[in-house]
Amino acid sequence: MSIPDLIDNRKVTNVTLKDVLKQILSENQSLSLTVATAYFNLEAFQELSPEIECINTLRLLIGKEQEQSFVLTERLRRELEDHALHGETQLPSALRHWQSFLEQSHVEIRLYTKGFLHGKAYLIDGVPMLGKVGIVGSSNFTGAGLQSNLELNAVLKQAAAVKELQRWLNAIWEESEDYKAELLTLLSDFTSSYSPYELYIKVLYEASKDRLQSDLKEEEDKPSPIALADFQHDGYLAAKEILEHYGGVLIADSVGLGKTYLALRLLDDYAYQQRETALIVCPAALRDTLWEPLLSAHAIPYRLLSMEKISQSDFPFEEFAAHKIIVVDESHNFRNPNANRWENLFRLLSQGDTERKVILLTATPVNNTVFDLYHQLSLITKGPDDFFADAGISNLRSYFKRAEENRDTLYELLEAIAVRRSRSFIRNNFPEAYIEGKPIRFPERRLHNVSYSLEKTYNGELYSKVAQAIENLFLAPYQVDLYRKELMAARSIQVGQLQLFDIGEEEEPLIQRLVSQGWSKEEAHNFVMSIGRQTSLAHIMRVLYLKRLESSVEALRISLHRQRDFQKAFLHALDQGHLLDSKAYRKWLQAESADDQVEDEVNWDAIVEQLPSLPAEKYDLEAIRKAVQADIATLDDLLSALEVLTPEQDDKLRALKRLLAEELKGQKVLVFSYYKDTARYLYNQLRGDQEFLKQLGHDRMAITDSLVTPEERKQRIFRFAPKANNRHDLIGTDRELMLLISTDVISEGQNLQDAAVLINYDLHWNPVRMIQRIGRIDRIGSEHELVHVYNFFPEDALESLLGLMQRLYEKLDAINRTVGLDASVLGETPNPMDFNILRRIGEEDGKVLNELEDESELTVGEFLMQDLWDFLKKAGEERLSRIPLGMGTGKDGKGKRGFFAAFRHTQTGKHYWLFEDLLENRILDTRLEAIRPVRSSPDEEPIPLPEDFDADEHRRKLLRYLTQKLNRVVHRMPKIPSPQNQVLNWLHAMSPSALRN
Repeated sequence: MSIPDLIDNRKVTNVTLKDVLKQILSENQSLSLTVATAYFNLEAFQELSPEIECINTLRLLIGKEQEQSFVLTERLRRELEDHALHGETQLPSALRHWQSFLEQSHVEIRLYTKGFLHGKAYLIDGVPMLGKVGIVGSSNFTGAGLQSNLELNAVLKQAAAVKELQRWLNAIWEESEDYKAELLTLLSDFTSSYSPYELYIKVLYEASKDRLQSDLKEEEDKPSPIALADFQHDGYLAAKEILEHYGGVLIADSVGLGKTYLALRLLDDYAYQQRETALIVCPAALRDTLWEPLLSAHAIPYRLLSMEKISQSDFPFEEFAAHKIIVVDESHNFRNPNANRWENLFRLLSQGDTERKVILLTATPVNNTVFDLYHQLSLITKGPDDFFADAGISNLRSYFKRAEENRDTLYELLEAIAVRRSRSFIRNNFPEAYIEGKPIRFPERRLHNVSYSLEKTYNGELYSKVAQAIENLFLAPYQVDLYRKELMAARSIQVGQLQLFDIGEEEEPLIQRLVSQGWSKEEAHNFVMSIGRQTSLAHIMRVLYLKRLESSVEALRISLHRQRDFQKAFLHALDQGHLLDSKAYRKWLQAESADDQVEDEVNWDAIVEQLPSLPAEKYDLEAIRKAVQADIATLDDLLSALEVLTPEQDDKLRALKRLLAEELKGQKVLVFSYYKDTARYLYNQLRGDQEFLKQLGHDRMAITDSLVTPEERKQRIFRFAPKANNRHDLIGTDRELMLLISTDVISEGQNLQDAAVLINYDLHWNPVRMIQRIGRIDRIGSEHELVHVYNFFPEDALESLLGLMQRLYEKLDAINRTVGLDASVLGETPNPMDFNILRRIGEEDGKVLNELEDESELTVGEFLMQDLWDFLKKAGEERLSRIPLGMGTGKDGKGKRGFFAAFRHTQTGKHYWLFEDLLENRILDTRLEAIRPVRSSPDEEPIPLPEDFDADEHRRKLLRYLTQKLNRVVHRMPKIPSPQNQVLNWLHAMSPSALRN
């Protein structure tokens, strides 16, 4: 073929530039080729192979792209990644081939950086008959430029023209910079072998790098007077991104890490900067001591709404409806949808067309079940269970049902909506954190066991007698349906016979017997369910009394006194011919269980008069009367025995005095009790013991509970922790408190880090509460190296007490499995406890604190972020950014066999991880489940894949699965307004090619 004068890639000239170059290069291996091109890709080498590999010299000059920073390497990287992601199995060997070619000394590659080089030229030296030939035109040195694009190139054969071209090329060449080394480095990234650990970390990095780098532009991160530590600023940026996307965010960092200041920074953006008035919903205890001073100091327009006010049945919604930015502090208090406070807040946030941004703050989003979190997030979603469809969660309620079985399921949701870092994560990764130049301390926590004798406190055998009597109380007023005549007949119980009864295995036989008596199956079922729930109320009462027994003699005495007076009033009504409905006692029971909310004096006669009556003729009134009379006699007997006990016999009180006056003398101490009755008892006994005060060396003590007014409570907190609350006028004065006795009215959100010692006077029946309490003194701003937590344990009676509680919780669990517990009774469903946690606390096992934090704070999957940070601290981000997408390897499955792939949707940026379990023939599609099998350690070596294993086929299978799953989400979604329908649009248009692994 002769050399044509024009080349247009076969539009008119019927010849391509590729054809011409291959012909010329094949005629003489001593040729040299110089190329100037605006764009370049490796396909050009592939198209000219093998001829280009045989020439004597190759000089390639590449232009810098117009008006952009240097992006050539990244563009080449993306093109190669695209080939890798499409499963081109020959790519690695092809790249290794060209890497070897480019490493040769006769191949030179340079980059022109002086300006935008748009010219394209080819100069071949050593062409037979012609010597030198030049080609000038539009063809870039790319696969498409050589053969498929419509181009126009002129061939220069005249010596003068070729000489001018050579002079131009040489001038540009001299002004260019070497690019060969960088291109070889890029190729080596694709030809290197990667360990399982490196690719595992790469998956984590790709999913997290947006948060690591933040999508907020520098100019959007406006200066603010609210100073944040580095880790807080990272949290703020992530929270703002979530808030912009979903209109809500859950800030769930560990206690004491400054969640309030993250919220304050967001309020600076959305309230101060936008001239909006923020609504802060918080416990009354935090309204005056925390939020009011902070908001006022930073001139943020605000309105404060206490949880107590929003709990009112006549809550004035219209007064608060206009607010567009709402903070809900201690949002775990809104975990019960049956409570007034939840219903009122949900209605407030849902009403009208106002677009509201909702910020939830809590360190312990889960207190009992994962549905605690569901109900809090409902304040953001406003109800629709497809709210997180773009995160791959088609139905939120169903998602939480799965999460009940496996909390790992929550990972996707928490990554989408929450900012959550544990205390240990912050300590590990921000060891030198500062705020305004001041270092932040994270004290070590140390548990201590304080032993005492419960039997000595209860004068020997009285403890066992009281515990047994509590277990055997009939508590008939709470479960009157047990005495329905039809039920007694169905159970073959004689009229007037006393009974203790639990729904459990008898559920179905009872239903069948009632049906045989003429009841419909639905009526029988509903009745038996009602009995089960009433029985649970009685068991819950027994649990409460056992807790008070351990707390203090005084707490138990007051509680049993209330119960006796109530049963007397009930019996009086029964004698008057009125059988009162047990459902009406729920409010009283809720108050009895609320630790610090029961009034000292209750007019039971007045309460009973207001209760509705039941049709007495349907009940065995004689059996009810006997049960009530028996309980009154038992309670009279117990109260008489308790009356003779004195504080001097109280071994638990003696242990507290000894600890304060000896080991903790001179230290600032915070003492917690669950019960106001116990707290008052302790305060009176310590304050009134002159000999003890002499040993202690001061009388600067106070109490905070629900009977103390909010204003006085605030002042006492300031006096106990003046430094933490910026009341320097109190430091070192006689007004500064050294000992504060409190219930959990101050267990949340307060700054008490002047102290380094906390005493828990009661057993931790709810260990999550211990984490919340520790957070009052282990907070940012603490100057202590150690935080000491002392826990009281009845050394002689712990196992017997736990045994009683175990039996009651097992009965409650059986009822829950059979009929479901009535969550409206206590505001939450009691769950069987892990009593081993209590034992480990007693053994001073400090690891239990981290485990409790992980459980309550939902640090689900935090180990992934820790693995990533560990790598980044050692190797840096550049190492990960250089690992190309589309890479794969094999690893020892340690008994598992499967295939993992990570996908990212190119339009939404969402990440999806899938694992095909080849042994169980199933696909794991929740991210945490999917990545667990491929989690790797730094020392793991790659292993070769079996020859018959088609990795690309498995990749395509997972891609098809994911595409079908996302399309199912689309088809279930109802009509939704903008901007959500933008998501709908891309989902409808989605095809497998839109996803990349």
